[in-house]
Amino acid sequence: METAQLQYLDMALVAIYLATVVGVGIWLTRGVKTSQDYFLAGKTLPWWAVGMSLVVSDIGAKDMIGLAADGYRYGLVMMNFDFIGCAFPVLAAAFLFMPFLWIAGVYTVPEYLGRRYNGAVRTFFALLWACFMMGTVGTILVSAAVMFEALLGWNFWWSVGVTAVVVGVFTTTGGLKAVVLTDAISCVVLIVGAALICILGLQHVGGWEGVQTTVSQLDWTSHHLHLVLPADHPVFPWPAVLLGLGFVLGPAYWIGNQAIVQRTLGAGSQNQARASYVFCAVLKLFFPVLLVLPGLIGLALLHEQLGDPSQWTEGVANRVLPLLVVKLLPTGVLGIVVGAFLAGVVANLDSYINSASTLVITDLYRPLVPDRTDAHYLRAGQALVVVFLLVGIAFARIIQPVFGSVFEAFQTFMTFFQGPLLALLLLGMLTRRTTSSGALVGMLLGVGTAVALHSVRFVLGAEYTVSYLWVAWWSFVAAVTGAVVVSLFTRPYDEERLRGLVCWIPTREESGS
Repeated sequence: METAQLQYLDMALVAIYLATVVGVGIWLTRGVKTSQDYFLAGKTLPWWAVGMSLVVSDIGAKDMIGLAADGYRYGLVMMNFDFIGCAFPVLAAAFLFMPFLWIAGVYTVPEYLGRRYNGAVRTFFALLWACFMMGTVGTILVSAAVMFEALLGWNFWWSVGVTAVVVGVFTTTGGLKAVVLTDAISCVVLIVGAALICILGLQHVGGWEGVQTTVSQLDWTSHHLHLVLPADHPVFPWPAVLLGLGFVLGPAYWIGNQAIVQRTLGAGSQNQARASYVFCAVLKLFFPVLLVLPGLIGLALLHEQLGDPSQWTEGVANRVLPLLVVKLLPTGVLGIVVGAFLAGVVANLDSYINSASTLVITDLYRPLVPDRTDAHYLRAGQALVVVFLLVGIAFARIIQPVFGSVFEAFQTFMTFFQGPLLALLLLGMLTRRTTSSGALVGMLLGVGTAVALHSVRFVLGAEYTVSYLWVAWWSFVAAVTGAVVVSLFTRPYDEERLRGLVCWIPTREESGS
């Protein structure tokens, strides 16, 4: 594949970015003395930094590569992942669900589920989250490898190794504060880089009118310029987008994603945590255009080279953005965009690795190895960062042959458990009647439904693949049904046991007791 030629100016800009984020990360190690400093930044994070970190925890390398690929494959419908899957769920998380996690004083979402239900539910979801985060680290590393091959000519393993070392240095030592404050830097760089790709791309194809004209003339793009697709569309039918994305994946991601929730729990107060969500929602309004439009620009420019996506072989989808960058960007601008991509890689990796370390220590290691010193748990959390990087490297090599794009891989991983997770969070926070037995049955039924629906493609063939949006919806329905039915026949906890965990039961301070 043709590679870009980075000049001295480009390399200098990239070096400045890398030196800045690594330097900030190492400098912030000065404040890490306890496990709370490491996992929750001592609850001292400012709202603006948390808001920017939320953006780049969600939007990173996998989204830059993956949404450009899926923008080429499917068109404007991919913007719904922010329009439908973000705006309302972010505000619901800020004003309804986040306060309960804050009041409960938890470090992780599974920890809340353990307090609301029991230890089995907590452990099960902690294990699922740990597996998901390892898969996510793998998708991010694949994104890095694909881009660095195009930009620098690096091979797969060299790209993955360099990325892992850079991220590991400050994530291992600096903890959440290093992650969030370097994310704030990365957010600015990411927005500038993505905007430059869109602006220069539109100039190259004759503006939006040029994109529309070229795309509409292709034989296989009849729905590319529509946000809402027909009900019989094989991947993104509008009922699945509404139900699977709008009602399940979006809310589950912003309410129950450990990488998201952990940042808000590290804010200085509930009001600052709420402000960070609102700030994130405002910033996210720009990203549907910044991330999906390059895919359509790539379609207009590269359709003769890449052809019909239905005929693609392994890994072709993930080449859309790298090829676009190589074709469009001049010296200086190329350095900024490479820095932006590195920002996406660094921000995504540090977010998920730090959150995975927090989750494993809090929900799996502490219950098994209790009564150790705080310093012991701090060292264990730092060691786990290295472990997750190594396991993510192992995952990276097996992801590309299975999925059409890294974004598809990420969303598919989530649908194995996001429906059941959302079901248990909603039933746990909004009703006092849901029992631990109901939660266990609902959890197992929901995850089992997701596994069964995903297995169809391997049993009956690729033409019978069930859209991952439908998997999210039906696993949620199965989990709710199982939890409600079993709860009706089992005894719930008494009110005192649920105080501070269910929204209809006031805390002791609110009740005056």
